[in-house]
Amino acid sequence: MKDFSSREPGIWRHTRVTKTGVVLYDTKTSASENIFIRTSTGYTGAKPKVRPRPKHAYTFNQQRNVLTHRALYKYTNGDVEEAYGAGLAATINGATLLPIYDWSSLQNQALDKLTKLTRGDLDLSIDLAEAGKTLKMLKLTDQVVEMTQLAAKRFGPIRVLSSGWLAWQYGVRPLLGSIFGLADESIRIVINKTERHTARATGTYMPKFVNVNAVVGSVDFPVPVQKPVKVSVTYGVDLRSSQFDLARFTSLNPLSIAWELTPFSFVADWFFNLGGYLRNMETALLYGNKFNSGYRTRLAVGQVAFRLADVGVGAGEVSHSSIWGGSTSFTSIERTILTAYPAPSFPSFEAKLGSSRMLSAAALLGGLLGKR
Repeated sequence: MKDFSSREPGIWRHTRVTKTGVVLYDTKTSASENIFIRTSTGYTGAKPKVRPRPKHAYTFNQQRNVLTHRALYKYTNGDVEEAYGAGLAATINGATLLPIYDWSSLQNQALDKLTKLTRGDLDLSIDLAEAGKTLKMLKLTDQVVEMTQLAAKRFGPIRVLSSGWLAWQYGVRPLLGSIFGLADESIRIVINKTERHTARATGTYMPKFVNVNAVVGSVDFPVPVQKPVKVSVTYGVDLRSSQFDLARFTSLNPLSIAWELTPFSFVADWFFNLGGYLRNMETALLYGNKFNSGYRTRLAVGQVAFRLADVGVGAGEVSHSSIWGGSTSFTSIERTILTAYPAPSFPSFEAKLGSSRMLSAAALLGGLLGKR
C-alpha cells in the first residue's frame, strides 16, 4: 500500500471595515477545508513459503482532519472585524491527541492474559502454603452450623453473607481451579509439542485536547465531549515446548509467593497490581530460553470532535464571538517484532473495580461493620 495524502483547498479570510465603510484590511490566506493522510510501512519482497508465515514489523496510520473558523468582532468606534473560512493550514499535517496515551497499563493487562496462557493459573506453592486455611474452609458442615447458629446471632446477616462470599471467591473457588488445572496439565503434557499463544487487552482512551496545525498556527483545541478512543494491545509468542514445565505448576519466585501470602494483598492488587507484575516478570525470565519469536501490536481507532469558542466583550468592544470547530478520525496500527519474551512495565496506581471486585469490597466492608 502506497502512502497517500490529499487536501481540499480553501480560503481563510480576515477583514476589518470602519463605520463609514472604509476597508482597513482584507486578507485572504490559503488554507485547507480538510486533510487526509495515509502512511504505512511493512515487509516487501517475496513471501516466505514456510508455514506459518513469520510476522514482520508493520505500521499503518490513516487520518482525516476537518476544521472551520467563524469570528465576528464589533467595536465601540463602529469598526467590524470578521474572520471565516477553512481552518487548517495549507501544509499537510496530522493531528495529535493530548495527553499522549500511555500504553504501559494496557500492555501489562495483555501480559497478564499471556502469562495465564503460557503458564496457566495453577500455583501449588500458594495452595500448599495455605493448606491449613483451605482444609478448614472445606469443612462445610461445621462452617454452615457455625455460621447459622453463632454468627447470625452475634453479627447479623450482613457478616454471614460477607464471610460466605469471601470464602467462595478467595478460598473454595481457587482450590477448585487448582484441581482443574492439575487435570488439564496431565492432558497438556501428552498433547502439546509446540506452543503458540496470543493474548489481547482492550481499553478506552479519553483525550482532553487535539493539537492541530491551524491556519493561525499550532493550536491545542479542547475536546468538550469525551468520546472514548478504542485502544488494544495484542501479544503473540512462539515458544519451544517441553514435556514437563515446573513453572506451570508453581511460582519459583519467593517474592511473588510472599506477596500472595500477605493478608489482603489481593485488595492492593485492585489498585496497584504488584502481584501481576511479579508473576509476569518471573515468566519473562523463566521463558527467555524457550522464546522462538513474537510480536506486539498496538491499535488505536476512533473519531474525536473538538471545539474552541470565545464569546463575550473585550476592551473597546461591543461584543465578539470566535468559534473553531472540527474533528479528527483515525486508525493507527503498529506491530513490533519481539526479540525476547516480553517483560512488564512497573505498575502504576489505577482503580479498576469490576462487578466481582465490587461484591468482594462490599463483603469486606460488611465483615468490618459486623465486628462493631
